[in-house]
Amino acid sequence: MKPIKLPSSFLLGSATAATQIEGGDKNSNWYHWSLKGMIANNESSIVAADHYNRVIEDINLMKEMNHEIYRMSIEWSRIEPEEGVWSQKGIKHYQDEIQALVEAGIKPLVTLHHFSHPQWFEEKGQWTNRDSVKYFSRFVKKVVSFLGDSVNEYCTINEPNVFAMDTFMDGKYPPGKKDDILSYFKASKNLILAHLKAYKIIHSERKKMGYNDTMVGIAIHLAYFEVSGNNILTKLSEKLMNYSFHQMFLNGMIEGHLTFPVGLGYPHGKGIYCDFIGVNYYSRHLIHSSNNPAMLFGEVKVEAGLPDEKLNDLGWEIYPEGLYKVVKEVFEKYKLPIYITENGIPDANDSKRAKFIYNHLKEIEKLIADDVDIRRYYHWSLLDNLEWNDGYAPRFGLIEVDYYTQKRTIRESGRFYGTICKEKEITKKMIDKYL
Repeated sequence: MKPIKLPSSFLLGSATAATQIEGGDKNSNWYHWSLKGMIANNESSIVAADHYNRVIEDINLMKEMNHEIYRMSIEWSRIEPEEGVWSQKGIKHYQDEIQALVEAGIKPLVTLHHFSHPQWFEEKGQWTNRDSVKYFSRFVKKVVSFLGDSVNEYCTINEPNVFAMDTFMDGKYPPGKKDDILSYFKASKNLILAHLKAYKIIHSERKKMGYNDTMVGIAIHLAYFEVSGNNILTKLSEKLMNYSFHQMFLNGMIEGHLTFPVGLGYPHGKGIYCDFIGVNYYSRHLIHSSNNPAMLFGEVKVEAGLPDEKLNDLGWEIYPEGLYKVVKEVFEKYKLPIYITENGIPDANDSKRAKFIYNHLKEIEKLIADDVDIRRYYHWSLLDNLEWNDGYAPRFGLIEVDYYTQKRTIRESGRFYGTICKEKEITKKMIDKYL
């Protein structure tokens, strides 16, 4: 292993999502989903890592690990627990949390929708509802107004492609529909339109306040797809998957261009509707043609026979080279600043995370050398958390959480990453100590 040197301007930190770490929210659709026994081991979002009550403790741990940036989400159901009812308690909580981050010297990037939303929104059909964009836009305007000058960077929607796929095709997320292609495309269209509207609202509202430093983007999951074999149907499946999972969302959310089958044309006019592109990257996926006629997208599998060191605890392939490939492709097309808004590994024994971080930062070093405008790295995740339908077994945290006592312990890989955040490099001494 060779040392890595990153520019002093390159910022490093971590990412989380509210439902996955906060606990205690009974107005979220994920709490109601857990009541139906739909999370592994009958677990519930009501537990999580109790971050809602331990914000200051966790910010102090971020400081201890030298994090410069932090990507967090604001839970819509805490701000608008009932339709049209705004919670001053919820608003003040996030105002206080963000103020504490700023005072700690940690720059917040606020995500406005990260897979979860109020149960009342769920009961209205969530993102398949024709008024979903209106409901979300109202929430966005409220958040921007109460955060004011404390936040100038927003991520409107996290992984709209994963959300739509797991909600309406795989049935993992509430309401648990399977192979519902029409709902997939209907929700996808509304998610795209919601981003475009939110982009304009955030810039407009902050401009009224006198601020011209606003940055608004998305966090898109970019998987590295490869075709398995030479079958023509497999190649077709890969093209369909790449289009409907990646390009359809990129066309819409970055360029404002609705393309078949979610629509046609530019509903908000031609332009660029992202100031940065947030890339969430985890793994390589091999595409096989599907035997199910309803599955236009093909089937995603992991290469057979991979050794244990090439797999994480969820059985995903560890493939750092894919980060370079997906980022290079999206940057060459759009020429917008790139933030790595998520990249991490479930690794309960903490035996692979340090190497995972090293290998992915090595790819970022290559991207920088190749003149890609990549500016941020948010490691997923700060804390062990609820991994949605997989429950609490996957351990993504730089910080270990004992869910019975809520005790936090910085893992050895967290110490390693904290040193990288401080030094902006990985030295031979660090390699010898941690790798």
